[in-house]
Amino acid sequence: PARPEGARAVEDPNHLRAAGAELPDAGSRPCDCFFVVDSCYTPAESFPFLGDSAARRWNLPLGAAEGTPASQLAAKVVEQMEMRVAVNASCFNGTCCVFAPVYRQLSIMALAQLPLLTEAVASKSKQVRGRAADVRTALEIAYDDVRRAFVRFVDDPARAGRPFVLAGHSQGTMHLVRLLQEEVEGHPQRRCRFVHAYLAGFGVPLELFSQALRHVRPAARADDVGTVSSWRTASRKHRAVDIFRLGAYHADEGCWKRVDGEILTTSPITWASGPGAAPSSPSQHKGAMWPLPSNMDPRDSEAGLLPSGTGLRFGHASKRRRHALGADVRGLVPVDCGEVAAQADACGFVRVAPLPRDSIFNLTERDWLLYHDIDYALFHNNIQENVALRIAAWRAG
Repeated sequence: PARPEGARAVEDPNHLRAAGAELPDAGSRPCDCFFVVDSCYTPAESFPFLGDSAARRWNLPLGAAEGTPASQLAAKVVEQMEMRVAVNASCFNGTCCVFAPVYRQLSIMALAQLPLLTEAVASKSKQVRGRAADVRTALEIAYDDVRRAFVRFVDDPARAGRPFVLAGHSQGTMHLVRLLQEEVEGHPQRRCRFVHAYLAGFGVPLELFSQALRHVRPAARADDVGTVSSWRTASRKHRAVDIFRLGAYHADEGCWKRVDGEILTTSPITWASGPGAAPSSPSQHKGAMWPLPSNMDPRDSEAGLLPSGTGLRFGHASKRRRHALGADVRGLVPVDCGEVAAQADACGFVRVAPLPRDSIFNLTERDWLLYHDIDYALFHNNIQENVALRIAAWRAG
């Protein structure tokens, strides 16, 4: 499905840069990046539509008739998707031409029902029924949009032979875990072009690499290729958040199941995986970036006593309107995060020191998922550097 009509106020991630920085022309970059955005169909976006059936849909209503509540809701969510793509996919624009499809993603309400599906599958009943079946249908709609976009991307004759990376966040990672199994692992002509998958913000079970993924491997070092890195960021003071273990797709079983075992945890600074890896030093952190709109600042609306739960996404402002925010995003700004040293723990998180109180990222301390929304941004320059390293290794190999 196409994005709703209208002017785009959020700059394409291919062109986002900090003031004074230079980017190579998109057409001259040596690699492509297929990026799948995270969940943006949140309660903050649907709240103004509570009296309409649009707010109860489990998939983003792309393609709804112009002027209807469903089309207004879709326009709001697509703006959020574009802002989140700006946050995350801009990490790849130094060496990659970025492709980020708009898709009929699941709402947060639908994702909250995932345990119904994993429980129904675990019970080995012959047929998944009721609400669990509805969840499965919603998942298939979202995934099929992503899959079809990827097939067009990877099999485009204009990109024949070009290397590619996969990247996603949260719900985007969930879909890419399945896509790796179904559209990369068993396709040698695609697999030989596959450089790396950066899968942040959701659990990637290690058991996948002894079951459905035999050629695609977990990352072991900063320059390996044909591999996967995954992380979820938290402060050393934060509790572990089990929501990132809701489910993971296993293509060989054809089902969704809860992730109960160990999940892949990679430091986005050293690129070593596992809790036994040494922590990084502050000097190894290359810097954080954020696409701050020129016409609005989340600190103006999110600093009150009552948190919205999605501070950096302008949660309070979104709840008050039935139309897009109109955020004007044209570049990246550096963000002071203090001294950042990362350490993977045994619970599947990359732990860092609490962020400074005067940092814009400190708004996430009041979010439902804490540092979830800065999984990429906190390590922006390290990711840019690592993508270049892996592409060079692929070309040399």
